[in-house]
Amino acid sequence: MTNLRIVCTILSIWILGLTGCAGSNECNSAQTIANSPTEKGFTGYVVERKDNSILVVDPAYEDFSSNGGKSRYYPAKWFSNAPDPQIGSYVEVWTDGGPENEPYPGQARAEKIAVSCPNTPEGAHLSEADAIRGGLYLPDGEKLRVPVIEDVQFYQDAGTWTIRIRDAMSTTKNQDEIEIRVEDVEPVE
Repeated sequence: MTNLRIVCTILSIWILGLTGCAGSNECNSAQTIANSPTEKGFTGYVVERKDNSILVVDPAYEDFSSNGGKSRYYPAKWFSNAPDPQIGSYVEVWTDGGPENEPYPGQARAEKIAVSCPNTPEGAHLSEADAIRGGLYLPDGEKLRVPVIEDVQFYQDAGTWTIRIRDAMSTTKNQDEIEIRVEDVEPVE
């Protein structure tokens, strides 16, 4: 019975240790508050930074073609008060409830920001966020006014990332998709 008690105690300590580690998430921005608001925030990829502001574009589009609008409208907003999230990060942003400016892309002040953990597939040197950032800085990526990250794939056998991007500000009917390839090389520290 004593051995069983020792095993149960060790097992309990081990489980508590694992759950304690799971609670500390280095991926979250310092602005993230443990008790996130109950309402859904604005989600998307950070595609540009200016000073203390980030441009976040949601890859899930809305179809307004039945009303004479765009068939692919991508929600996009500039958020001020956002010093942490890097370009390429997938974020959820809650505003302070103040008025939002409506010219596209919209503008609002961020109150809380949750940064998702970047995905690094097995065998990859770069994370998904690193690959997106690299793609946006390539000549084809820099041509886009409001980049929409539609898909990101890692091909281990080729050692490359493929990023499918559109320009949300495109005036062409089908908003041509651009495919950018990024070499998966170990980042320099």
